[in-house]
Amino acid sequence: MRNRIKTLGAALVGLVLIVTACTTEGAAVSSTSPRRAANSGGQLVDAPRALAAFDSCRPFLDYVISHAVDLVGPYGLGDQFYGFPGVGRDFAVEESAADSGLLSAGATSAPSFSETNVQVSGVDEPDIVKTDGERIVVLSEGMLIVTDVTGERPVVEGRLRLGNLNVQSLFLNGDKALLFGSAWNSFHPLVESDVEYAPSYQTPTIQIVEVDLAQGDPSITRTMTIDGRFVSGRMIDGTVRLVMQSGPVGFEWSLPTGSGLRAERRAIEENQEIIRNSRPDNWIPYYLVTDSDGDVVDEGTLFDCQKANQPEEFAGLDMLSVVAIDLSDGLAVTDSMGVLAAGNTVYASAESLYVATQNWDTWLWAASGGGDDEPDRVSTDIHKFDISDARVTTYEATGVVDGYLLNQFAMDEHNGLLRVASTTQPAWWGGGFDSESLVTVLEQSDGVLEEIGKVDGLGLTEQIFSVRFMGDMAYVVTFRQTDPLYTVDLSDPRSPEVVGELKILGYSAYLHPVGDGLLLGVGQDADEDGRIKGAQVSTFDVSDPSDPRKIDQVTLSEGSNSAIEWDHHAFLYWQPTGLAMIPVQQYWWTEESESVFFGAIGLEVGDDGELTEVQQVAHPGSTEQDWDWRAQIMRSVVIGDAIYTISSKGIMKSELDGLDEIDWLGF
Repeated sequence: MRNRIKTLGAALVGLVLIVTACTTEGAAVSSTSPRRAANSGGQLVDAPRALAAFDSCRPFLDYVISHAVDLVGPYGLGDQFYGFPGVGRDFAVEESAADSGLLSAGATSAPSFSETNVQVSGVDEPDIVKTDGERIVVLSEGMLIVTDVTGERPVVEGRLRLGNLNVQSLFLNGDKALLFGSAWNSFHPLVESDVEYAPSYQTPTIQIVEVDLAQGDPSITRTMTIDGRFVSGRMIDGTVRLVMQSGPVGFEWSLPTGSGLRAERRAIEENQEIIRNSRPDNWIPYYLVTDSDGDVVDEGTLFDCQKANQPEEFAGLDMLSVVAIDLSDGLAVTDSMGVLAAGNTVYASAESLYVATQNWDTWLWAASGGGDDEPDRVSTDIHKFDISDARVTTYEATGVVDGYLLNQFAMDEHNGLLRVASTTQPAWWGGGFDSESLVTVLEQSDGVLEEIGKVDGLGLTEQIFSVRFMGDMAYVVTFRQTDPLYTVDLSDPRSPEVVGELKILGYSAYLHPVGDGLLLGVGQDADEDGRIKGAQVSTFDVSDPSDPRKIDQVTLSEGSNSAIEWDHHAFLYWQPTGLAMIPVQQYWWTEESESVFFGAIGLEVGDDGELTEVQQVAHPGSTEQDWDWRAQIMRSVVIGDAIYTISSKGIMKSELDGLDEIDWLGF
């Protein structure tokens, strides 16, 4: 019988592709080769004008009410405006390399410990593991675990059971940890109805938990709960920017009291009247802050109506909010503002924050199941905010690009310009595979991110699988059967061009600079028909952009994958020793046997890009004899001359040189 693959995590890869599809759209564009945009300074795609702020609550309410009364149904607004989670393979930001080019090995003094693998240096991202060099803070199985690593052996300093708090990520700032979670509260209307099905409305809330780590055992000091869904967050010098999305809340809808059109029409009319009587807090997210005893210390709407903004074209009734929180002052919200639009992909530099979302017309077409009214094209709106002032967030401009974005790495700010990589049509769209990919350059002018340059025609019939912007270059990987690695020269932003292309089997889902002119890719090996075979790590020489070359490749194991493929935080590259740690999950079976491996593989990246396997690291429960899913290594952290690998089962301390085990601490 033909071998079959059952890889733990492969379902996640499929889910990632599906969810990416659900948040992206694309329009077919015929092309035979990459080409530059014809003009050198004009606006090449229609860009929306700047957002407009409301003068007071009356025009704000007039705006939302006028649209909502046309959209409400016999069962209310439901979740039609709030049901798009919008998470692609995204959870990140960029520029582990210097802005002038690829990272040069040995260019900086060696730090004493590794930090979260982020996109932009100095712009922290929330993750499940954080360290300050003296302790490792881990979120695992509903618990916050603080481990002291200052001695010869790691020791658990304290545990905090999070109970009903569904926490997914955290920031670490001094003796404070800030946890981010979410919850869905079901609301069942208590009305008499002859219909067999009465809808249950799901109200999402964000939970932000401040935890004190100073006294050993971690303890909750404050909790903030906000109506809405967590999109992403960034932290710069102790100031957190929370990006969230919320929908209309607080409505007690009238439901049909019988069957038939008359009952539904009556319910619609009653619901329209309910909307006409709505208040600002039905549309602007509400928050609640409680202390360690559960007593309410602050509450209210996140911002006034004057801090809400409307786009030129209606973009739904969701509110995209950017909230600034000063960690030096508890959970104090120093500033917040909102845009009546959705948001799902976040990129931030040290001074600017960008939020991208697919346009409203595309959402309506996708949500309705498609049909003859397919949009002429798919586009992505991008909103820019100034975050250079730690206490103030200022809206700057809005732009639009063709196609959809893979994740946050598809955006990059350089010399005041925004560069964006996109694909016109996802594989699930239908109508064949007429997609192509492109790189667009946007410049801010009078409240608009205007397109000043573009190169398209990349990867015809393929999709973008990874992007990395570095200085004046962009590296774009597309895939369907083979893996073209394109090198795009952006030194003239008004006339970008593809200067090199390398075609190999398989693809890289994540790209990382590992030396002067060297790029490392983590993804999947594949055969000539595009069928994936197992996780692979490749190195590329891109010192000559016109002639990119593959230097080396290691295929890890048949039927394997790595969490790095969908979460860049799982990757560790320790520049001082050239060590790359690759978490691997493998579950492969045939009629005769099966093979299971959970662990991490250490690879030494030579100055010439050659890959040498150092050793495999595995936690108890990592093989078919003692299989335990909790043994999957989630993160790797370097502190001093040791490396710590973390799973849900515990922490293993190993020698940095050689990866031999020193100690095991079970949770």
